[in-house]
Parts: sequence; C-alpha cells; structure tokens
Amino acid sequence: MERQGALFTRVREEASTSAAEKQTRHHEPLWPTGPKYHRYLIQLCVRVTLACERAARADADGASPPPRSPFEGVAGAELFKEFNRACAGRPLEVLHERGLLELFPHVRGLQRAGEERLPIPPVLRSPGWSHFSTAAAKMQRLLSAARALREALADPDARDGHKYAAHQTALVYNCLNHAGGEAWGLRARVEERFDEVKKFCDETFGADETFGARLPPDLAEWALGVAEEVEACVLGLPPKLTEGLGPVLRSC
Repeated sequence: MERQGALFTRVREEASTSAAEKQTRHHEPLWPTGPKYHRYLIQLCVRVTLACERAARADADGASPPPRSPFEGVAGAELFKEFNRACAGRPLEVLHERGLLELFPHVRGLQRAGEERLPIPPVLRSPGWSHFSTAAAKMQRLLSAARALREALADPDARDGHKYAAHQTALVYNCLNHAGGEAWGLRARVEERFDEVKKFCDETFGADETFGARLPPDLAEWALGVAEEVEACVLGLPPKLTEGLGPVLRSC
C-alpha cells in the first residue's frame, strides 16, 4: 500500500508549481477585454517592432545575421508564448479583429513562429481599416465640395453665375459636419455669412429665373476664402486620406 506521504509530496509540488506559474504571469491582464487589455496587446506589438528594428540595425552594421522572425531565440520564444496566452491561442485572429495587425505588420511573423500556420479568417474585417476608409471617404467628399464651390465662384464665364452658391456652400457645411476632426472648426467660418448668401440667392434667383447674376464682391470674396481654407485644411492631412480622389478631380 502506498504511503500517504507521497501523495502529500505530490500535492505540495503541484501547489508550488502553480504558485511559480502565477508569479511569472502577474503582468498579464485579469480578463481579455477593455482598454487595459487593448493597451497590453499594443505593448506586445511594440516589442515585436522594436525587436525587428534592432535586428535591422545589427544587420546594417554587419554585427550578426538578422533572425528570420522576431520570435526566434529564447526571448522571441517567450514573446510568442505571451502572445498566445494573451490571445487564447489565436493571436493573429485577435490582433486582426482589433485592427492591430495592419498597424504592426511585423507581428505577422507569428505565422512562422509556431508549429502550425495560423491563417487569418477571411470573414473577419479589420475595424482599423474600416475606420480609415470611412475617414478617407469623408475627407474626399469634403475636398470635392470645396473645390466645386471655389471653381464656381472663380469662373467668370459660368452661364448660371452664382445661382447655386448657397447650395454649394451648404454642401461644404454638411461635409464638414460629417468629416469632424480638424475640419470641424471650419464650420464657424461657414456660419459667419451663410445666411446672407442664402438670402441673396433666394431673392435673386427666384421666380424670375435670373441667369448670370453674381454675388456681391464682398460675399463672393468671403465664400471663395471659405472654399480655399477648407481645401487647404484637407490637403494638409496625410496624403493617403486624399490622394484617391486625384484622378476623379482631374477627369472632371
């Protein structure tokens, strides 16, 4: 009959192993949700990026051949384990869902770090790219509206004159509302004299269908200034947010 002491020994060993494991994992989040968890994932991604940068510098200096992946070696293997623990064994899926895979492309080395490939499910959509695409579309609409207003005001041969100046200014204002961000503050510029523009257009282009009439010089100068300010604001943003509209505008 086996002595009970051996059982107690095994229990103590298991307890000590469990305690040691908890001590080595004290830095992990208690639950995989919320901003703290998202921040923890970002920290892991930054560590991967820094490892790749250090390897690139070492390769440029000729100090040592760069590793094929930031997850190679002892430190890399430990980092890979951290990703797996934090993401419940599916790191690429979790990072893709949270839009981090596109922001930190070096993390794709996770595919080569494990024994099996971890493909990204095609049904998943990145919220990061979705947000970027939405923001870019809003900025492109705003840029198009501002340029249309500027060109209409600056064209001396326009058959309808400034007949649609109020509509075009209102469209710029509507696009500013949707764009938000840095462009949001320009709404106040549109509000300064928009009522005057609208009143002039309503009275001038009313039932008698007057063609060729133009805004008073001061109103035309103000509206042109608004269009130019909005256009400059949008063009001051990163090129990726506005360059997609270039071919469309050139073909108009």
